[in-house]
Amino acid sequence: MKKKKKASNKFDIRHKETLTLFLKEYFELFFPDLAKIMQFETAIFLDKELIALLAGESEDEKTEEDHYEITDALILLQIHLNGKPEWILIHWEQQSGRETDFEKRMFHYFCGIYFRHEKLIFPIAMFTDPAKWRKPVKDKFSLSLGRYPINEFTYRLIKLKTHKAEDFEKKIGENPLAAAYLPLTDYPKKERPMIKARAVKGIAGIPEGRKRATLYSLIQESIRLNSEEEKQFQEIIRTNPIYQEVKMLQSVREVGIEEGVEIGVEKGRTEALEETAIKMLSSGVLTAEQIALFTGLEISKIKKLAKDIQSEKQSH
Repeated sequence: MKKKKKASNKFDIRHKETLTLFLKEYFELFFPDLAKIMQFETAIFLDKELIALLAGESEDEKTEEDHYEITDALILLQIHLNGKPEWILIHWEQQSGRETDFEKRMFHYFCGIYFRHEKLIFPIAMFTDPAKWRKPVKDKFSLSLGRYPINEFTYRLIKLKTHKAEDFEKKIGENPLAAAYLPLTDYPKKERPMIKARAVKGIAGIPEGRKRATLYSLIQESIRLNSEEEKQFQEIIRTNPIYQEVKMLQSVREVGIEEGVEIGVEKGRTEALEETAIKMLSSGVLTAEQIALFTGLEISKIKKLAKDIQSEKQSH
């Protein structure tokens, strides 16, 4: 199944990393009913598997650039349904704009994922473009023969611009993602400097490090102020004492952390893959061969990790 290539940029990558770091908060924000029955500590991101399914390329054809371009996510996660634990898959896609026959593409992906895994799939598409749609994107794809229905596929469509800024502002105290996504919601254009100040203030309570730097970078990419707006923004955080934390996040040190996040995405890939493999081994759901396929790690490395896990269990 050949995925239509889209140009990856820092904006797309930040959204993917935000989901990876704040999966629980994401579902608490958009799907609070599901968040209550999800076991987020079991989540495994199957990026390698998603590339194989959506890119339609052989291993020899894939490059590091291809890994960088895939900004969708496929997540294996345990959920409690009717009091019983069950493994499901979440297919998540971030879209920066409208696309012709998008609902058909989501259906194609659904079919490919289900054919491979035969597990319940929860598909999500989040549109982050600033446009206010006059005609909504379809969230259903149906097939029928005359009056005989064949199938009806539905995915969850999240269009951030349809959410009012004030609604997200009310949730900032309990969920930092409400602050991070605030610049992409609906508000008057004249409020852009204030919206940025409120967004940055909303993530200030997160301890310094990768998580805060990722959200800070996402906000920066989501609301690029012009020179006049930047003056207004600086005036807001300079004169209003409640925005002192925002001034702190504008520091050189924070920007340095932000740049380090981007470098770490590449340098930390091997460590991240090994951590993913360990989680897969611990879950007991996949074989060593399947884990090697998903992560791209050598089978010998997978077996060594399995041996290390077993040794650690015996030592306890």
